Amino acid sequence: MNLNDFTYFAAVAQHGGFTAAARAIGVDKARLSRSVAMLEETLGVRLIHRSTRSISLTDAGQRFYQGCQTVLGSARAAFESVAELQKEPTGTVRLGCSVVAAQIYIAPILPLYLAEHPKVTVIVEHGDRWINPLDSDLDLALTTRVEDLPGSSLVAREIGRVRRILVAGAALADTTAALAHPDDMAGIPLIARADDLYDSEVRWQLTRNDCPACRVTGAPRLLTNDLNIQLSAAVAGIGLALLPETTAAPALSDGRLHHVLPDWSTPEYSLHLVYPLPRGILPSVRSFIDFLTTNLWPNGLR
Repeated sequence: MNLNDFTYFAAVAQHGGFTAAARAIGVDKARLSRSVAMLEETLGVRLIHRSTRSISLTDAGQRFYQGCQTVLGSARAAFESVAELQKEPTGTVRLGCSVVAAQIYIAPILPLYLAEHPKVTVIVEHGDRWINPLDSDLDLALTTRVEDLPGSSLVAREIGRVRRILVAGAALADTTAALAHPDDMAGIPLIARADDLYDSEVRWQLTRNDCPACRVTGAPRLLTNDLNIQLSAAVAGIGLALLPETTAAPALSDGRLHHVLPDWSTPEYSLHLVYPLPRGILPSVRSFIDFLTTNLWPNGLR
């Protein structure tokens, strides 16, 4: 017994016969007859009185017809509720990203999305491990680690290219002004991520257009993956920091930081939105993908 059986029986009852029902719903008369016969066999009762010219419902048929109307009404309501989701973004969107990505890219623009989509709830799950959206409850992820994608069932959409730059506060202005090359940085205290530490020393890989890559090593004065702590420490003159350009930009603009060796930076790396293949994506998820694509880098990739 399936939903079609309910639909066919209700049509026969509503239109007063198999021929009229077949014409109304576009289903072969013989198929309707077989479906009703199977219902009667399954239920163990006769639902319809048949004659050569007309049909009528038995008492059991009347009761079953009322039940069919209830079932079909509920089914229509279920379909309509899902169709409504397709029209207006609503529900919950789960985004996975690193702590750094959440601080740099998501935090500044997320309130704008929420204001534009009052029926959507966003859950940001951030950590320092790769999360596969297919193996979790996530709808999408923001990551640079596309090499970890398990296969073609995920889409990796590049939305920007990022780099880290050298910055320092006013207290180190005289020291850093004398630098002509990354090799001159020996002895300057460094503010770094825990991920930059190898064998108890900080290692940074820097590049310039006309020069081979240069490895900078030094002793850490501060180690943390929290960009806000790194930024505050750099502004306070604790040491030289290698910060994402987006993170450093406000402090560079207002003079709290200055750009050290501006021709040098880390190599650019691509930032991707990762999500399952688009078929069947809810409007809430689609709207969030479109929003991030537009607002993370409003002027295109950089």
